[in-house]
Amino acid sequence: MSPNGRDHDRSIGPGDSGLALALPGGVALLAVSQAGCVALLRGIIAGMSADPERVAEAWSRAADDPAIAAWLNAEGFGPTNTLTAAVASGRLHELPARLQKALVVAAVPQGRPAAPRGDAAPPAGLPILLREALLAAEAHHALADRFTERVAEARLEALRELAYGAGHEINNPLANIAARAQALLLDEREPERRRRLATIVDQAFRARDMIGGLMLYARPPKPEPVETTVEDVVRPVIEGLASRAAASGVRLDYSPCPRRLGLYVDATQVGEALRMLAVNAIEAVDDGGRVHLESVGEPAAARAKIIVSDNGPGMDADTATRAGDPFFCGREAGRGIGLGLPKARRLIESSGGSLAIESRPGYGTRCIVDLPTSQFAS
Repeated sequence: MSPNGRDHDRSIGPGDSGLALALPGGVALLAVSQAGCVALLRGIIAGMSADPERVAEAWSRAADDPAIAAWLNAEGFGPTNTLTAAVASGRLHELPARLQKALVVAAVPQGRPAAPRGDAAPPAGLPILLREALLAAEAHHALADRFTERVAEARLEALRELAYGAGHEINNPLANIAARAQALLLDEREPERRRRLATIVDQAFRARDMIGGLMLYARPPKPEPVETTVEDVVRPVIEGLASRAAASGVRLDYSPCPRRLGLYVDATQVGEALRMLAVNAIEAVDDGGRVHLESVGEPAAARAKIIVSDNGPGMDADTATRAGDPFFCGREAGRGIGLGLPKARRLIESSGGSLAIESRPGYGTRCIVDLPTSQFAS
């Protein structure tokens, strides 16, 4: 029976293949034609490439088969425009594992010939080949994920060496420049020269802070987790940035969870991370914009979420993905070069949390902070 309640053209017979679809009344077996099996193979093979357009096109053609289209729709990957969006977000990497669970190959009873099939039925070996391709795709994606993790670890280690090797060497001359400029500033009376000397001091301190931020990103201090509440972490951030937001013409507000949520984190580090996210959001919106903080969760849950959102220009998918990289330039999204988001992510992760960034051009940005909870809540 199809998802819309109508029978398919044919049922799955001995040696045929199909997809198992969970329905409220049970499980439906959707028969896949020979052309559908070939299209599935092409979709699986295309999914191993790095070309999003090729992947979207291959799976859109596979969706021409009614059984595959019904299964994709039930799994949340249809219609075609949703498939394209799933490719852009990387969600189609989930398909091989899901297909592996759903694929059904009806066995031919031993000693009996297969039942006659129409031309649309797949040859007996094709479903087996399809299953092998799914296993290969699953292994490929697992290997790609491990490779990405190893590359990220290697980049971080190289960054640590740079930060701690060059950082100390750069900080020494910066300190001398700032000290000399400050000494000259004390005796200087000419306004224009005073302004220039003050600029030198400010820029020297800015460069020093950037080096410090890079060192913090590369090797954050060891967290000292304590039992606290979301409210006690977020409120100081809101109060500390209220005047800055007002000066920029930005509305800064907070919607707390109706019930107080307990946390087990380094409150100082997580608070600093939230402050960085809020500052980044304030800088991204125009005068008259809004930055909103919200806490979500249940007292008995193992995780709590703090969401920092803005109604700024937003970011495309590539920019949002790379926004956590040190010194990545996101100026087209209203965000300058800096370490705010990378440092925030490192501090959050050091307390056992995670940071996810959701954004679309023209629709603002949401930074979702997921944190471990404790039973301390009133």
